[in-house]
Amino acid sequence: MLKKILLLILFVGISLSVIACGESSSTAITSTNLISTTTTDERPILIDEAYENLITNLPTEFSLDIILPDIPNEDFLVEYFVDNNKLVDNTLNYVAQGFDEIIDVEIRITYKSYTKEYTFEILMLRDEDLYNQELTNQRFSEIIEEVRTFIPEVLVSDFTIPEIDIPGAEILISTSDATIYNNRLIFTFPDYDEEVNLSIQIEYNRETRNYQLPVIFSNFSNLLKIPEIYILTDESAPIETKEDYVYGYLDMFSYDQYNNSILELGGIRMRIKLRGNSTLVMPKKPYKIKFDEKQNMLSEYQEKEWVLLANFADQTLVRNAVAYQMANDLDMAFSPMVRFVDLYINNVYQGNYLLSDQIEVSTNRVNVEEKSPNMDTGYLIEFDKRLYDEGLEVTEENFFLIEGIPFVIKSPDIEDDHYNNDQYLFIESYMRTVYDTLRDKEDYSLYIDEASFIDWFIVSEVMKNVDSGYSSVYFHKDAGGLLKMGPVWDFDLSSGNYGHLQEDLRGPIGWYTPRPDKNVFFMYLLEYEGFKTALKQRWNEVYETVILQALENVYLFADSIARSRSMNFDMWDIIGKYEDWFISPEILALDTYEEQLFFLYDFLDTRMTWLNQEINAF
Repeated sequence: MLKKILLLILFVGISLSVIACGESSSTAITSTNLISTTTTDERPILIDEAYENLITNLPTEFSLDIILPDIPNEDFLVEYFVDNNKLVDNTLNYVAQGFDEIIDVEIRITYKSYTKEYTFEILMLRDEDLYNQELTNQRFSEIIEEVRTFIPEVLVSDFTIPEIDIPGAEILISTSDATIYNNRLIFTFPDYDEEVNLSIQIEYNRETRNYQLPVIFSNFSNLLKIPEIYILTDESAPIETKEDYVYGYLDMFSYDQYNNSILELGGIRMRIKLRGNSTLVMPKKPYKIKFDEKQNMLSEYQEKEWVLLANFADQTLVRNAVAYQMANDLDMAFSPMVRFVDLYINNVYQGNYLLSDQIEVSTNRVNVEEKSPNMDTGYLIEFDKRLYDEGLEVTEENFFLIEGIPFVIKSPDIEDDHYNNDQYLFIESYMRTVYDTLRDKEDYSLYIDEASFIDWFIVSEVMKNVDSGYSSVYFHKDAGGLLKMGPVWDFDLSSGNYGHLQEDLRGPIGWYTPRPDKNVFFMYLLEYEGFKTALKQRWNEVYETVILQALENVYLFADSIARSRSMNFDMWDIIGKYEDWFISPEILALDTYEEQLFFLYDFLDTRMTWLNQEINAF
């Protein structure tokens, strides 16, 4: 028995000796029926300590190639990776670029076959030269994008090259694919869509870059239509005189942005005749139309009588529109409507016309009292020296003379039942008093509405209208009211477009209306310091908003009728070719529409500048 106990003790001792001689591991466990033991692996802890020491030597930013450090203890292996690519010789290469970039460096540390991974961020600094270049690139990109916003992708008319004001940049727009005339890209009216490349030269930060910006010249069929009027006369009867109406029917269409037609009037009974004076003998005839019932003619109101102005003498087609719109913007009591239309009579195209108002007394037009037998009632009268051409002794107009100036009484009409001779004597006496008061430098405030005289004068002088002292010079007076100027009318022969004037009167410089041989009412008014002060005040009040806008309206109106004016001058091929008494040498020398339009623009620009200087010198 004792022998067995001794053998057992010997066996246990040998087993414990064997366990003590074994190698360690991160978790080393050896089990017997008698003993269990656990030991901690210190390698991760040692690696973490080595990493903490290592990062104290790692850079946080770099701008050149750098060699990342090793761990001094040879028992540790350090490896660096970027994007899973091992760095050769621990070298982190610098890449020059125009922006800062965070580089994620993967660090692998191995110690006695145990490896741990870490991520360390190092900022790769931008290259300053490239950074500045990047800023320049970005600014160029911003500039060209801003330029794009000024230029439509598709053009349907001539286009004014914009003056693009971008701080620090100079921009030049040109093209070899089309014509640019006085800063206007000239539309070519192609049969098919046509791509035109605009060359955009941008100078910024002492550097010049060039870009190509394509635009499309829309084919003719896609150009916007303006409203169309179709008139069928009974039995296709010709319209030959200004005295006799011809009966017929009228249809009118407007068009949306896709050229879909919209019926405005259909099969309306009407009558039509010629109208006008000097324009009556021109090849393209002006017309007056009259409905049995009041109609809305693209207007906010209804009237029976309307006019279609041919604008044959005006090879821009827009002089009347510019003047009428200026009067409207001045908020004159009444200004003629501006609606461009294409006119067809008996299915034959007549050309581009300006649909406008008949100058007459009505609540929508010259709104003064009518149909009253009273002496002090509403009056519409016209300063009309044209009666001398007709002959004072043969004219059928109801007129009187003030110092040789014929004044025609348009309303009350001599044929009206309420008209009487006392009314004739009243308005004749009133106009005589106005004339005498102005001539004698007396107080005119009891007789004329100064504000209306000023606004009428502004429109007439800006346009330098040849008729402002000859004909179509309207005055109106309501019952018990003051005499007012207006409405404005008849500007096709204005703004340098008058061949019958001597050369010194045709240019944009100099007063016209107040000349002693033109309109003596304004000659006398400009001798009043009070009138000049009021004129100066009103001029400066409206100069930026109305006067200069009238200049821009030259191109706005022209561009709005691109398709129509092309058709008009295909039919009436007169630009640079047609000679007559009203065609000046300056106008005859211009053989393209664009030249005609720029002549008008430049004339008004020069004239506005001159008037601004003269009026502010009062």
